[in-house]
Amino acid sequence: MKKMQLFFLAGLCIFSFITMISWRPDSTKVHMQFSIPRKFPKKTQLDEELHTLLKLAEWPLPPNIPSLEFSTHSKTSSFSLLNPRSTYVEGEKLEVFIIAKDHKGRAKSYGGDFFHAKLHSPRLKAGVSGSVMDNKNGSYTASFILQWPGETMVSIKLMYSSEAISILHEKRETRPDKLFFHGFFVKNGTEEVVECNLDLPGQDVCEYYDEHNEEKWVCQRPRTLPCDAYRYHSSGGFRDVFSKKEKKFFAKDLIDQEISTSMKPFNVLPQKHLSNATKPCTSELKNPNPSGFYYQDVWNSLVCSNQHFNDSNNVAQCLSGKMVYMFGDSTIRGWWDYLVKFVPSPLLATDAENNYLVHWRAHQKPLRIVRTGVKELHYIATELDGLGPREGMVIVLNCWAHFSTYPLGLYIQRLWHIREAVARLLERSPDTKIIIKSANTGYNFPFVNDWLSYQLDTVMRAIFSKLPVTVLDTWQMTSCHREPEDLHPKRVIIKNEVDLMLSFICPK
Repeated sequence: MKKMQLFFLAGLCIFSFITMISWRPDSTKVHMQFSIPRKFPKKTQLDEELHTLLKLAEWPLPPNIPSLEFSTHSKTSSFSLLNPRSTYVEGEKLEVFIIAKDHKGRAKSYGGDFFHAKLHSPRLKAGVSGSVMDNKNGSYTASFILQWPGETMVSIKLMYSSEAISILHEKRETRPDKLFFHGFFVKNGTEEVVECNLDLPGQDVCEYYDEHNEEKWVCQRPRTLPCDAYRYHSSGGFRDVFSKKEKKFFAKDLIDQEISTSMKPFNVLPQKHLSNATKPCTSELKNPNPSGFYYQDVWNSLVCSNQHFNDSNNVAQCLSGKMVYMFGDSTIRGWWDYLVKFVPSPLLATDAENNYLVHWRAHQKPLRIVRTGVKELHYIATELDGLGPREGMVIVLNCWAHFSTYPLGLYIQRLWHIREAVARLLERSPDTKIIIKSANTGYNFPFVNDWLSYQLDTVMRAIFSKLPVTVLDTWQMTSCHREPEDLHPKRVIIKNEVDLMLSFICPK
């Protein structure tokens, strides 16, 4: 078979969200407002959607931020089973009532807390996510579907109190400068390192506009070098924008904490005629809630009849004749790494014998990354617009984690252009498969965390909801496994994610 060339950015091999970021406190309180640039005429189309998408992401915030003792606390809050019965059967619905209380054990009168809820069985290596409804009076109702026979128990975790979320919301909108980057300017043997970002209001800057994507990137103007000497980009660090009072709401014993309960593990009886998902994994299938569950560490999709690729030859056969282009961050780079290791090939992710190509490229700034040439970073929309009709083409993309510190409007702008590029690609090449990876859980720091990720994920699903694309619900796949939640999950989770992706590339 004809050999295919590998287009791989070696400079992006080492990619990290956390370890490459240095900490540089800065107590300067400068309130900033990043706005969507108005330079380009296409913005009117985006404006029509912006209000609707921002409305979708609205969150109930407390009327004010009280002292810490009045905020929700996991140790005093509790949950109990609604309508308890003597027996439970696989496939039935289970509801749990959560009562939020403050540090002194006083019941809350308003909602807005952020929870993770799941049913699980460590012994059976089983888990499924639940949904939490805010009753907006200090109580919540968590709903589950019993998915397996045998041992089951309920876990409810308070991720962030409504008071902590109020602080996160305010910092996201007014202090996008809390995260910064470094720009390296090089010319004639001289190098200057300056601060860069999506915007630096009030500073003398070099501006870099991309008309195709209607975005700008700015760097402080170097003292001696010209703006066209901008050569490299890297992570910079975080500024400490939280006051002493605000920091107390993010103490380790207050976030991502299990809520105590008197509920004991219970047994679920098998349902003889329970039907599983039998549809082949094709585009436009919607994710139900839950979208699947783990049993014996294997993901069972409730969207479609997913396959499990336990043999590298099966993966190679699935990819035969395919060109898979992956665009995004390190959570999708983990899929690429898995495939390269699982299906050994002398030319990394190019296999001449089976005639396939798997290619990964990082998305454009903002990007927390080691020092990398600026010309090696590309907008996803630009990359998609550069692709012509190709037989066997698959696009896998994601874009979220590096936008969690910025106002939602900036994220919506980036996704809007990606969505439009996807639509144009499908017009040129209607047989192309588009797979979009959702956000991961396990990203819990004051600056970047699951609540911020959840907001982005909600917007992302809405933006792509009207296109014939596949959204893989990795949010649930990372939130209900027995392994601790982690932005970069364990191999057992990545395998299940990749298997689900391959199920859509090669449906039964």
